[in-house]
Amino acid sequence: MIKNISVVAAAFSAVCASPAMAGNPSFSDISVAVGKYLDGTENGRPELLEEVMLPSLEVQWIDDTGELVRRPAPEFIAIFSDGQFRDRNGRIVAIDASGGAATVKIELTFNGRRYTDYLLMLQIDGKWKISNKIVSWEPLEGSSSER
Repeated sequence: MIKNISVVAAAFSAVCASPAMAGNPSFSDISVAVGKYLDGTENGRPELLEEVMLPSLEVQWIDDTGELVRRPAPEFIAIFSDGQFRDRNGRIVAIDASGGAATVKIELTFNGRRYTDYLLMLQIDGKWKISNKIVSWEPLEGSSSER
């Protein structure tokens, strides 16, 4: 968890250096929620994912055959119920928020791939929740991992 919080804090500081984002307190709250998402997926902590994801969330991606895949929140969260550590590096690339809605772009490296997650977030009762996620990936340079 400390590793993810450090990564999120460093990335958040860089993102907030932008004049458009400076002084907006909601960006700090968004980064905290994203940090819980990163910690939950890296360290197999489903309780953190349940805290920051809406039950109606879907994770969507295009598979190796070009087909759209949709995974509901309970199925996605169940992947991380093993408590297993996943050695990966993640960082926030961008946050864009207006009122109670936000998008967050995250880049992760894991298993020879660079993943890009786009999180749609809503502020509900003062807390930021991930309402949907789309993901894409590409092999890292020099990696044998294929899409």
